[in-house]
Amino acid sequence: MTLKNLLVAYNGGEASDAALHLGAQMSRKYDAHLTGIVAHGVPNIVQNFPPWLARQVSDTLDDIISTRVTELEDKFRSYLDGKVDPDKQHWIDVHADPDRTISYYTRMFDLTILGQYENLPAADEYTLHPDRIAHTSGRPILVAPKRFRPTEINENAVIAWDGKRNASRALFDAMNILETKRMVTIVTVGDKSTHQEARGINLATLLARHGVEAKHVVVPRGSGGTARTILDFCMEQKTGLLVMGAFGHSKLSEDLFGGVTKHILREAEIPVFVSH
Repeated sequence: MTLKNLLVAYNGGEASDAALHLGAQMSRKYDAHLTGIVAHGVPNIVQNFPPWLARQVSDTLDDIISTRVTELEDKFRSYLDGKVDPDKQHWIDVHADPDRTISYYTRMFDLTILGQYENLPAADEYTLHPDRIAHTSGRPILVAPKRFRPTEINENAVIAWDGKRNASRALFDAMNILETKRMVTIVTVGDKSTHQEARGINLATLLARHGVEAKHVVVPRGSGGTARTILDFCMEQKTGLLVMGAFGHSKLSEDLFGGVTKHILREAEIPVFVSH
């Protein structure tokens, strides 16, 4: 299945501008429809108002939100002008919690693209959390780094592989993208004892049967840990995409103690495709 139905979570921040840039490039590459979605909840400051005051400011707040959403749609369409066929541009406005809304809408699209986590103190009701969306959506997402503005898609990819269920899920979820890549490198962090290949088949052979040229390397874990090792490897390979399974440990554990998924989603300088 090729990508024909892309969703971009858009809130006007620097990271979502990067996601829109990537979405436009992928729309052209795959001749896909591109839908922008803005989801907006209730500002934190209003949630703390007493009920009588919240009612008084409700109409004013609605006007402000309506104006802001119109501005976002105009910015979205203005950026796509001349880049994406107007008949393949779409827009959705939902007045509901951003993370829950995007998680729900991901289930109706081939792929959802959003930006890295960023604080929007002046518009907290639009803030998105890629880690939460990746955990709850049940669909793959592609996270664009804040300053991602290449003129063309880098057709080299890296797959982070530890042999676990989430890594396998990510590999096969990303297959329709991997099949279009010039070169794919599979990286396992650890030592030779870390990676035990299945008898009778290996990952390079598996990908070759999909027409993908791939090699598998094992690299030692650096002093910065697994996440830093993977990110440094991607930079050394000059890759344009990292594919990885999300939350090998529980989401609660990652929230409390940190983890590979959260670290990579925050620090990556290339797009990261994640599945959970």
